Amino acid sequence: MNQSLSATARLFGSVKSVTESRFNPIREKKLGRAKNALLETSIRILRHYPKRGWDYPDVKIKERLFPVNETVVIDKPFCRLMKFRRTGLSKSAPKVLFVAAMSGHHATLSRETFREFLPDHEVYVTDWTDARMVPLKEGRFGFKEYIAYVLEFINEIGPNTHFVGLCQAGVPVLAAAAILSAQGSDCKPASMSFLASPMDIRVNPGLLTKISGIINLRLVTAVALHKVPSRYPGRGRLVYPGMVQLGNFMSLSIRSHVESHVQYAKDIYHGNLEDADKFRDFYNEYFSLLDSAAEFYLETLENVFINQTLPKGLLTFQGEKVDCADITDIPIFTVEGKKDNMVTKGQCQAAADLCSNLPDELKESYIEEGVGHYGIFSGSGFREGIAPKVKDFIARHNKVQKQMVVQS
Repeated sequence: MNQSLSATARLFGSVKSVTESRFNPIREKKLGRAKNALLETSIRILRHYPKRGWDYPDVKIKERLFPVNETVVIDKPFCRLMKFRRTGLSKSAPKVLFVAAMSGHHATLSRETFREFLPDHEVYVTDWTDARMVPLKEGRFGFKEYIAYVLEFINEIGPNTHFVGLCQAGVPVLAAAAILSAQGSDCKPASMSFLASPMDIRVNPGLLTKISGIINLRLVTAVALHKVPSRYPGRGRLVYPGMVQLGNFMSLSIRSHVESHVQYAKDIYHGNLEDADKFRDFYNEYFSLLDSAAEFYLETLENVFINQTLPKGLLTFQGEKVDCADITDIPIFTVEGKKDNMVTKGQCQAAADLCSNLPDELKESYIEEGVGHYGIFSGSGFREGIAPKVKDFIARHNKVQKQMVVQS
């Protein structure tokens, strides 16, 4: 199917190269511009979008430019732990581990989220691997393996690291914090921030709650899961395709996506190149898809959406109950969007309520007006409203900085 779509896209591309040729007499005519707009839009719908690089530009501070160094700290079969540190960054700068959601897109979809922290933070990111690229010999990767990866990463980074869980990643991140607290680990996070995470979807039931109530895992297994074709390293692995996940996401706001593509065609027709480039930049990333291991997808549905095992106190890890009441001294900050129709108001904030032994003065929450789900991670609402508040929260609870102030 993908091969036939790519072949069609290549054919359209060949036709488009003719319509754009300077030798085409109607290139600048209305008919020529209309054909070009139609072909361009069609190609974008049909083409394959590879994973994009991080490619962070130099960080500008007081008219000076500081290059960003990119390092792979740990390379595991299903994830790479990435580190981004600008040159000249203070040794006492806060360390922040961003745990990206694995829900059909690569972690690079949140490049803008991480970029806001590069000037003043040492940034770590979970760069999840497309399951179709992981050979079967590497074994399974489920919900609890996800938690195990987070625990390994935080232990590698070391003490005084701040957690930031994005969307679906929030539940396993909170579970990891509870496990580290129960162990009395020196590597338990210095703080936790959660952005639009479905911590307890029983709170203020919304669309996800309704859908979760009718999910049939046997039907999902039969219809939505597919084996990786032989042309990929993960041949034979059962996965939940990113294309299916994308379709589900887009169906929740299909009108806005259709309007965006119609506007894009109009921008091509009228020569509004800047607006067209912004559209391309967003959808080049949005259409770059990642397949999830079938067991991770099914176990996430079961633990987060169907049975809510963490908020109900039913989640176990390596034979032990995971209890958020074990978290007694890790500050927590939850962020929600007022117009979020996926993770409705209160579902993310529920994380603080689950930490029943955490003092109220260590619990903070914020609701950004006028933004939906994706506006919590990108755009002006994130840059001007959310990111500064997360950074301020981290700064106030950065233990390394506090220790240096006391010593001085």
